[in-house]
Amino acid sequence: MTAIEKKKQLESVIRELILPLIDGEYVLLDLPYHSNLGDTLIWQGELDLLKSLPYKCRYSTWLGSDIEAIGRHILPDTIICFNGGGNFGDVWNGPNDFRKRVIERFPHNKVIIFPQTIFYKNEENLLKDAKFYAQYPNVTVCARDTRSFLILQQNFSKNKSLLVPDMAFCMDISKYARNKNNEGTIFIKRCDIEWNDEIDYSEVPSNAYITDWTWLTESNAYKRQQDICKWERRLGKLFCKDLSGRGLDFYWHHYLRKLNVRTAIDVIDSYEHIYATRMHAALLALILGKQDITLYDNSYGKSSSLYDTWLSDVEGMKLERKC
Repeated sequence: MTAIEKKKQLESVIRELILPLIDGEYVLLDLPYHSNLGDTLIWQGELDLLKSLPYKCRYSTWLGSDIEAIGRHILPDTIICFNGGGNFGDVWNGPNDFRKRVIERFPHNKVIIFPQTIFYKNEENLLKDAKFYAQYPNVTVCARDTRSFLILQQNFSKNKSLLVPDMAFCMDISKYARNKNNEGTIFIKRCDIEWNDEIDYSEVPSNAYITDWTWLTESNAYKRQQDICKWERRLGKLFCKDLSGRGLDFYWHHYLRKLNVRTAIDVIDSYEHIYATRMHAALLALILGKQDITLYDNSYGKSSSLYDTWLSDVEGMKLERKC
């Protein structure tokens, strides 16, 4: 199957499984206000999917927002949606803790956690989370690979679980200008705790351009966030009004999100041969129709599990696992 055919197939699966769940007004929480371009691609895919619904998004924000401020936008029948990604478990605690705080605060609302990789280093943490979610059968958790889905079925049996592809596959790529003169090789080499040092990377050509795409974004644009938060506090005191997060939300929705998506597309589209330790660099290459993609597994098998679940039949794409 070609990359373009695979993108259409997986988007169709997502639409079939996710859209029927959202049968009313909703909020979208845990948005990725950070420089990891892959998480922004997930967010963009969600936006492109959700715009086909007839229902209103009442509010959307990140995990740094005050729970009570979020609550002003949530009615008893409001559906709470959480951004997808790779942070359900104990590797990245911030998003996991935020989801639980929101669910505790609004225990009777319908909740949908968009496709996630489920991974726990510590079984005690897994059992603790399973016990927590068992109290809220109104929560649907979507897994984006079969290994994660099995964890849900075995440990989160009180919750509805679904196997759904990564939401980035719903990105509408047609609205972006494309680079027609692409050549050369790029290696997207991650520099965080998910780097896998048990893999042989010798296949990467010596002339490849090497970068980690979390640092490809415009640094000054991110520094402006601090100024925005500072002015929010000053104006809030001046007018005796809670402005928490409004400026930051506006900045991300209308500028930084678009910058991240455009940057990611420009970088990947500029090269013919793609080597990537970041899963979404490889997924974006697929979405763009690239025909030479090598994906390297991360430290705990997130990339290999997604590849085995959905992508093993894609022409021109291969996976490298640990030796």
